[in-house]
Amino acid sequence: MRRDRLMPRYTPLKLTLRALLWGLLGLLALPPLTLFLVLGLGHLQGACGAGSSGGCEMGAAMAALIATISGFGLGAAISLIRDLRRRKV
Repeated sequence: MRRDRLMPRYTPLKLTLRALLWGLLGLLALPPLTLFLVLGLGHLQGACGAGSSGGCEMGAAMAALIATISGFGLGAAISLIRDLRRRKV
């Protein structure tokens, strides 16, 4: 028998490291997307722009800060789901 059939393709350490890497990628990608989406929608709605007190921009910054945790969790979950489904096949 070949060795790769006896050894699992992904070890728990490898799964964890890949999940952390994808989590960090999600942590870096989702907050800027959220920031620009909230600002863009605010400008289209007319709530942001000249004459506003800056509340719209602060709301967008708070949404981006909240999206950091979500981005990390989403990236890690996507990685784990992909790796575990690939392992069963």
